[in-house]
Amino acid sequence: MKTVKEIMTTHIPAIYADSELTQAIDELHQHALFCAPVLDKHKHVIGFISEQQMLAPLLQSSYFCEGKVTVKELMTDTVVSVSDTMNIVDLAQQMQGNKPKVYPVISNKKVIGLVTRSQVIEALKQDYLSCSVH
Repeated sequence: MKTVKEIMTTHIPAIYADSELTQAIDELHQHALFCAPVLDKHKHVIGFISEQQMLAPLLQSSYFCEGKVTVKELMTDTVVSVSDTMNIVDLAQQMQGNKPKVYPVISNKKVIGLVTRSQVIEALKQDYLSCSVH
């Protein structure tokens, strides 16, 4: 069975607690993500930010032309992460329900990648197709 390391992406958005809101949005869009970990300067995960968390402050700030909004003001400090050695079947079971759809992959306390629900589904689809009888 495949592991997270085999399917994860190593292209991680550069989103930091002091990043300005529009910088974080640009990073998410550049990586085609709707959420991502918030990192410190050592690439340790200190939080998580999503487009949903950005929507209300962005709406308010754009309407009232209020000051700068930083990621630190919006991020959650509760982060669910996975190991690069985790089996994708176990991760798929963990992802069911209202769990995160993007997980930071941690090794030696640093983020080394991201794994998404789409990547897990694609890997499971390939396994499914390989054992199908035509």
